[in-house]
Amino acid sequence: MAAFKFRKNAKIGNLDAETDSFLTPCFYESEIFRGIANFDSSNENPDFTKRVIVGRTGSGKTALLKQILEHANVKVHDTIEAENTVFEHINNNRFVSELVASGIDLRVFYKSLWLHVLLVKVIHQVYRSSYESFFDFISGLRNTSRKPYKPDVVNEYMESYKDNFFNDNIVTEITEKMQHELSGKFSIDGVSLGASAKNENMQKIQRETSSYVSRELIRKQKELIKVIKEEFSDNKQQLRVVISIDDLDKSWLSSSGIRYDFINALLEAFKELLDIESVKVLISIRTDILMGIYHNNLRQDEKDLSLIYAISWNKAEIREILNLRINQLVKDQYRSNHTVTFSDVFNFDVDGVKADEFIINRTMLRPRDAIDFVNLCLAECDGNVELNEEIVLEAEEKYFATRKNALVKEWKSIFPHIKDYLDALSFVNVNEFTVKELDEDIKDTTLNYLLDRPAYSIDDDLHNNRMTNFEELIKVWFTVGVIGFKKSPKVTIYSSFEKHELDITDFNKTFSIHPLFFRA
Repeated sequence: MAAFKFRKNAKIGNLDAETDSFLTPCFYESEIFRGIANFDSSNENPDFTKRVIVGRTGSGKTALLKQILEHANVKVHDTIEAENTVFEHINNNRFVSELVASGIDLRVFYKSLWLHVLLVKVIHQVYRSSYESFFDFISGLRNTSRKPYKPDVVNEYMESYKDNFFNDNIVTEITEKMQHELSGKFSIDGVSLGASAKNENMQKIQRETSSYVSRELIRKQKELIKVIKEEFSDNKQQLRVVISIDDLDKSWLSSSGIRYDFINALLEAFKELLDIESVKVLISIRTDILMGIYHNNLRQDEKDLSLIYAISWNKAEIREILNLRINQLVKDQYRSNHTVTFSDVFNFDVDGVKADEFIINRTMLRPRDAIDFVNLCLAECDGNVELNEEIVLEAEEKYFATRKNALVKEWKSIFPHIKDYLDALSFVNVNEFTVKELDEDIKDTTLNYLLDRPAYSIDDDLHNNRMTNFEELIKVWFTVGVIGFKKSPKVTIYSSFEKHELDITDFNKTFSIHPLFFRA
């Protein structure tokens, strides 16, 4: 095999799917992607209801959604920007904020807002004509025993919001109508609600709020869904529409107290549309955010299993992704028609292990990890020197820093002291250990490091938030993926969506530090 000398700026793609020029020509069609693209609603496709794409940072959630039109039999792929359509308004609305501060449960209201936003997108794609003519279509519907919907209810809903039904002002109008209704009933306004209302009054407001949303919004929206299903969801038309929501892990969400209620409401709303067979609403969500919803007791995880695609990759799949990208890079640089693989280019040893295995073993089996590591290796090239052991080892140090920073950003909302916990792992100087047999000096040194870290708040100073129990620390390490436990001499189990927490019985097992994070 010919030696390859790469230019210093060579890459096998960018880390974000939005700017990755290698994504389309080197896209790897996984089983999950094929499931997403399958609109067969028969019993032969048990995954038809799976619409929530869950994965860790860098697992390829956005890439899956971006390739819907390129690689699937989908006619239309539209998107919803959660921040700009719903969240920004409800998070900044004074009346809503006062209700939340007073303990009023607004989850059903959030669900109704999501339903409207989703319905607008669906109508736009399945009706394929002007909004004005859709109003005419609805007003022309007549009651008949053969139809499963109530035209008068649907018409009433659309007429109520006719001026803004299909534009960005609808969230404001729906909120203001509810505010007017509740303020009139209780002679209150949003400004004074939280300060003056008593418990009894709050219970009345809760009942009236829930009753109003159910009566004026949810009930009517469900009738509109029936119309769409009956009149426009005929699969004989071969209509395939995907509507995706992919910004639920952005920074705007992490600082809001209603973030989990907001996302939970979306997960409730989209289920109402499952019967519209020609439309799939796909929701991309990071694993830690969904875990936060479950930990706040907003929903039961076992009830979501039929809705969730949990993204995971094995070594063979990561290798194939790298094969496709390495081959594309060589083709672009050398104008070669020969197929070149990842192992062809990294055909040397690093620390006594084949370089390709060394690299894959230090990823967390996510595409972004693998791309990042290889790019860092290529960045050490200058067009004259072949890839070698020294280049890979130097790149590994840089890759370790980027991967560690990514973990801190990913888990900080759940574990505020995650950086300290990751740093503390460096004091465990054996790559495999059992809790019972691990040297007590190592445990003490690890915990003393955490005790000596600077405090950021009163709770930190009292160590009410920072973990100072070694077994609890192991739970965190496992959840974020820097340790696993040995299932057999050749099999190590790391955290996954299906098993993201340790069970009490796991503490009798042998733990293994991930090769990237064993720095002794």
